[in-house]
Amino acid sequence: MKRLLACTLAALLGGFIFLNAASGASHVLRPSPRAHDAALVAKARAAFNKAMSAHAPAVVPGKWVSPGAKHSGAAGAGNGTVTGLPSINWSGFADSESSSAQRLSRVSGDWTMPGVTCPPKPYENQDAFVAQWVGLDGVTNQTVEQLGTGAQCFEGVLYYYVWYEMYPSGTVEEGTTACVNNNTDCPQPGDQISASVTVTSAGSGEDSYTLALADHTRPDESFSVSQQCAASTCLDSSAEWIVERPAVLPPVGVQILPLADFGQTSFSQASEVSGGRSASIAGFAGGPVYDVAMTDDTDSYYLDCIGQSSPAGSLLLTTDATACPVVTPSGGSSFTATWDSSF
Repeated sequence: MKRLLACTLAALLGGFIFLNAASGASHVLRPSPRAHDAALVAKARAAFNKAMSAHAPAVVPGKWVSPGAKHSGAAGAGNGTVTGLPSINWSGFADSESSSAQRLSRVSGDWTMPGVTCPPKPYENQDAFVAQWVGLDGVTNQTVEQLGTGAQCFEGVLYYYVWYEMYPSGTVEEGTTACVNNNTDCPQPGDQISASVTVTSAGSGEDSYTLALADHTRPDESFSVSQQCAASTCLDSSAEWIVERPAVLPPVGVQILPLADFGQTSFSQASEVSGGRSASIAGFAGGPVYDVAMTDDTDSYYLDCIGQSSPAGSLLLTTDATACPVVTPSGGSSFTATWDSSF
């Protein structure tokens, strides 16, 4: 993908980060006539699917990317206790089973698709991404069964998506043919989304997964797919409600892609089922409840904070304990995520 941001470039781009966060400068990119060029659309969608399909376990020792190996903060948290778990490409909430014998069988949630502001001039051709999703697994293992919406600023054109993924298989874009081929009649900001992943036993050590997304505003974008995964591979050990920027593994190093400015987004009606018992995020009793805040890849400042009322207007330093405190979901099942910086 063009202009992928390697971790080693983060310091060089700090000036743009600060300018974008502090000044609130914005340059909203609308789909231009180029967006209807089939070759460009195919190129953009291939880049989105490639980025979303790639997973990097760790940038350097101790700096985990989700999904990946066990996070350093994951150990020791009590059942039902909300604790902070920073990530460099996820934000939101995750409920994780403390016992490997206990498995989750469903996760669901609602959200409103946010509008995206692409990077301002002179960075208007800088590629940036954001995805909102619900899913199972990924907090303490390297599989994930997920689906959701996404947005991409690619070579000066804005794209919106609905998609699903059954890792280790790649991301699959869904939606209308017109959207997939021409970037027209696509999901749009303000669309009301509901999504769920449901697991049932298929016998012989296999589980069946139903991944269903409903776009209540544009029903043609809704979809439901059935997939299978071996119970020994897809462990169903956690449930997530996440905002993500992709992290990819090129031939050398790890590249964390810019987080598109989504302003603020919110999840509601978030719940999971474990051991036949339905619970909200905060009502989960099978293990720790994680408030996941997204940081830059140097772990110096926050890109996205949970429960924040509005962008701070300046960088939120991770050394400031008041910058992004751990919160509990409102009513147990709702929360907001607020964009603060792109990378």
